[in-house]
Amino acid sequence: MAELLRRWRYPALVAALFLVLLIFVLARQARSPRQPSSVPRAALSLFWRPMVMGFYENQGTGPGTSWASLVAHARQIQITSPYWYRINASGNLTHDMAVSQVTKFAHGHRSFVWPLIGNSGKDPMYSASTRSRMITTIESLVRRHGYDGVLIDFELLTPYSRDDLSTFLNDLGRTLHREGKGLGVAVFPKVGISQDVSFPYDYPALGKVTDAVVIMAYDHHYQGGPAGPIAPLPWVRNNVNFALGHVPSQRIYLGVAAYGYDWTGSGQSNPITTLHAQALLTKYGITPTWDAVSQEYHFRYVDGGQSHDIWYEDQRSFAQKLALAKAARLGGIALWELGGESPDIWTQLKHTSLLS
Repeated sequence: MAELLRRWRYPALVAALFLVLLIFVLARQARSPRQPSSVPRAALSLFWRPMVMGFYENQGTGPGTSWASLVAHARQIQITSPYWYRINASGNLTHDMAVSQVTKFAHGHRSFVWPLIGNSGKDPMYSASTRSRMITTIESLVRRHGYDGVLIDFELLTPYSRDDLSTFLNDLGRTLHREGKGLGVAVFPKVGISQDVSFPYDYPALGKVTDAVVIMAYDHHYQGGPAGPIAPLPWVRNNVNFALGHVPSQRIYLGVAAYGYDWTGSGQSNPITTLHAQALLTKYGITPTWDAVSQEYHFRYVDGGQSHDIWYEDQRSFAQKLALAKAARLGGIALWELGGESPDIWTQLKHTSLLS
């Protein structure tokens, strides 16, 4: 008997420790704030896998479109967020480009639909009555179309909109959560960006009243500016670290780009998808240069006497962002936008977990 006990002492100890850890994890989940039914969550936080939000644009149904990507990868997309609506200071929708087929397909493949609602004008929340009308409009929209929540993407607000935005999202969140719906907000990064555009986003307040805070960690170099990396890794990491100090990690979604910009010699630039950039490499027989600092590819070529300087995100830079999200145990990633990405990223997502 003594020999048997010695032989099984260490396996039994390991099993006991694992059981204690499992009970601890489940207890933490039980104590966590109740989430609305339309917010996808990992079943067990011990096995981390990012939630995936895919931004959708109406571009037709051919190859390289959001529709084609959604059809191919719907099972890996927990939240589909179509860019269909904008709302103004009167609380009225100024853009409505909803396509019921997209909602039906996403729901049929267990993907929640949180349409993106942008702002028309810089200050759509200047009074309590305005905010109330906006909430009524959004609540009606969600009920009418059977959406699972919404993602608010109010950009280029004036600095004094900060408290109004937080109040609006608090009130909207209360309304949607009562009906079991989710609420997300897209925010500008805080580090390495002008306060003129980042100040309106009160991270601590927004992290308390929404289910997903989506950091738009791209356009570090942007259309209309000088050529350079779209989402350099050090910059993205600094912004994730900042957010972690103010928002619970499971509510942070890291926005990742599936595009780049094509700067011409005239100083102008045009957006270019990852797929298009890769097609240009094949067309001109170019091997891109990997920038070790930004962790991003770029290349140059000349066409018709016009020089082009392209920086873009691809599967290799995506892997770096995914590893960052994994290390920080973020709630998920948000891909802008479906259709332009390299197909390899879906394989990376499929095989990503905390224990991999």
